[in-house]
This record gives sequence, structure tokens and C-alpha cells, in this order.
Amino acid sequence: MGNKKSMLLLGGLGLTLLVILAGYWFYFAPPGGFPGKQQAINEMMKEFPEADIELIQDIIFIDSKHVLAPFITKNEGYGLSFWEWRKHKWEFARIDTGATPQLWKTDPKDPGSYYIIWNFHPDNQLANLNFYLKKDGNFSISDGKHHYFPKVQMELEIEVGGKSSYGFTKIPDEWIEFITVENQLTASSMPNSIFSDFFPPEQYYLGWSSVNKDGSDEYPPLPGNSHGFGSGESHIEHIRYLDKREIYQ
Repeated sequence: MGNKKSMLLLGGLGLTLLVILAGYWFYFAPPGGFPGKQQAINEMMKEFPEADIELIQDIIFIDSKHVLAPFITKNEGYGLSFWEWRKHKWEFARIDTGATPQLWKTDPKDPGSYYIIWNFHPDNQLANLNFYLKKDGNFSISDGKHHYFPKVQMELEIEVGGKSSYGFTKIPDEWIEFITVENQLTASSMPNSIFSDFFPPEQYYLGWSSVNKDGSDEYPPLPGNSHGFGSGESHIEHIRYLDKREIYQ
């Protein structure tokens, strides 16, 4: 009887250990190799055939669990695909066939992991991309006190003329510090009066503009139309285009 109980106990411990090891393997094991380019195209086309992808230009590891794969479509569109390591396999998080700049928050809680990413058609003849972190001025009332929030604008200029159509950059340290403070303030500010609902704190946002090789700063004509498709939860945001009137001089 005692031997039987010992065997059952050992069997239970062994089963528990197997469950723990399987759970670790499933959720915490290092990422495996990224699929080949053609396999990645096949997976995207299966879920989003409208993308009509011809070839993947590059496979770029942003970090061990996030991969950027810019591509060209059969009608010469330039797009982006975002891949994440999820539950022990690589899955595409988002596809965009007209890849104007986007912000990828690989870890939403850590602004140090935010990347700006783009892929413009070479015929746009771009020389520079300008990115902005902006916060419009605002006025609020809380607990009977008046608060004024001044305008904020930070700029990042990137030369793109003569380089590949795609690129990415981590946001500058100055932006990281600003966003970190803003996130902390937003988390700590709990509305406690009816006035807070009418005058909420203004939030920051990112914008972009461009300059062509001929010096013009009109919106790039290509792509004309674009399509996007997301798979699962991701933290990828389109960056809005800013015209001259929206940029502080």
C-alpha cells in the first residue's frame, strides 16, 4: 500500500514538473528562427490577399521578438509588415500596403522601445523626413484652480535621399523623457470635478512632414490608395501628416 502511494506521489510530481516545463517552453522559451521570405509572403497573402505582395525587401530584427519586413506589391506599392513572437510562433501583427510613417510601441509601457518606421515609393524623390512630437496648448480647471499647459514641439530630421525606400529609428532620448513624464501625469490625474470633464488635459501626439529633392514640401503623391490589415492585439499607430499651418516656426 505504501509503495502504491509513493508511486502515485512520484507520478503526480512528475506530471506537475512536465506541466511547468511545457508552460515555460510555450511562453518563455527564446524565439525560434524567422520564416523565410517566401513563407512569410504566403502567410500574409493567406490572411490578406488584397496586399498582393511581390517580394519582401528585407527582414529586420527590431529586437528578439519584433521583426520588420518591408515589401513591394505587384503593382509597385511599397508597404510594411510587422511581426511579433506570440505563444511560441511568429505572427504578423499588421500589414500596410501604403506605408506612410507609423509608430511601433514594441513595449507600450516603455517609451524607450518606441520606433518610427516608414517605406516610401522611391518616385516620391524625398530628401528629408521631419518628425514632430507635439502637444497643443490647453487650459483646465481642477479643484477650483486654473491650469495652463503651454505648447510643445520637438523635431527630428532624417535624411532619406539616396538611401533605401524603408527605414526606422528609435525616438530620441528627449522624446522618451517627455513621454515618460506625460504618461506618469496622465496615470496620476484622476478627474475629481465636473470641470475636468469639460477641460481635459491635452495629450501629446506625433506628426510628420517631408521635403523633396527639389525643395518642395508637398504631401508625397505615392501611394495613392493604401490598405491595412491587423492580426491580434498590437500597438502600431499611424503618424499623422502635418501641413505648414500645424508646425510651429
